[in-house]
Amino acid sequence: MTNMILGITIAAAALLVAPIKPCSLIVCPGSAEQPRNGEADMIQLKNGDLMLAYGKWSSGQSDFDTAEVWRKTSKDGGKTWGDDRVLIANEGKLTTFSVSLLRLANGEILMAYLTKDSKENCNIWFRKSNDECRTWSRRIKFKMPDGYTGYTGMNNARLIQLSDGRILGAGWEGGVKGHPIIAFCAYSDDNGATWHKGADVDIRTIDPGNTHGAQEPALIELKDGRVLMLIRNSLGCVGRAISSDKGVTWTKPELIKELQAPLSPASIIRLKQTGDLLLIWNNNAKGRNPLNSAISRDDGETWENIRTVDVNDGPAWPGLAYTSITPVDNKILLTYWYYEPAGISLKLQSMDYRWFYEGMKAQP
Repeated sequence: MTNMILGITIAAAALLVAPIKPCSLIVCPGSAEQPRNGEADMIQLKNGDLMLAYGKWSSGQSDFDTAEVWRKTSKDGGKTWGDDRVLIANEGKLTTFSVSLLRLANGEILMAYLTKDSKENCNIWFRKSNDECRTWSRRIKFKMPDGYTGYTGMNNARLIQLSDGRILGAGWEGGVKGHPIIAFCAYSDDNGATWHKGADVDIRTIDPGNTHGAQEPALIELKDGRVLMLIRNSLGCVGRAISSDKGVTWTKPELIKELQAPLSPASIIRLKQTGDLLLIWNNNAKGRNPLNSAISRDDGETWENIRTVDVNDGPAWPGLAYTSITPVDNKILLTYWYYEPAGISLKLQSMDYRWFYEGMKAQP
């Protein structure tokens, strides 16, 4: 009995330890030779190493300048990085970037990325690895049904797997040829071998005259099996839609009035330690600065404890955006754009998960 009580006491004390102060690192510095870095994702390999995949530009800073996907690895939890080399060479006529990584339930690693052949042609591709990212399968193209524009994309860090095994990718389409952007869900029930498109999510159901559309969504599975979609839009708040059939159809989008936001994407995960949702986004309707966090303890119905993750005094563009969130043990690793005079850098923040709860009345 004494040992049991002692064990409980030690476990409780561990949760009461003050969270570790966040640590930050410019992991991919911007420079004249490397003017933009970003749209990254990270995964922990079975040997404990971290692999970071990111877009690396060799000319210009726009979405249509030359880029390819590179990778780095860390053997010390993200403190130092090495082995910087090409992961996916430029497969588009213009550029290749915006990478997502997902460890599947069967142990394989799924990767998604974009190629752009012109300012009106963008495509999503998938590859898989069964040897911890040493080699990759042939690429599979996500094919949109007839009637769409041919400009189809997916942000970085936008793949999830549901509890029943279905894989979801948060996609968007349009923005060219006079068509506003619609959001949708790409889904696969065979570990990424074949893909299908869910129904359109159209922000014009809120604002019929809206020209920006439902952009750059993010997805999370809720505890009751429904799927929550968060939507970038131009209406001043984060948008939301719900699917009750695993990403095929969606409720009409609505605005989360308590989460003001600019025209910028949000990112979301579920914290394994508490079961709560962690949101990373810009809590500022006018621009992508600062970068903020919030916690939901009721599966996205309400949000609390908004904190400032980072601030950058640089120009309004590019701001702090295109975040990836990677849980590793009790740490949360964030990557995102960070402007520096020499170029757009990729910044890494590392913090104890309890940091996001500091200041709440009932902390974990």
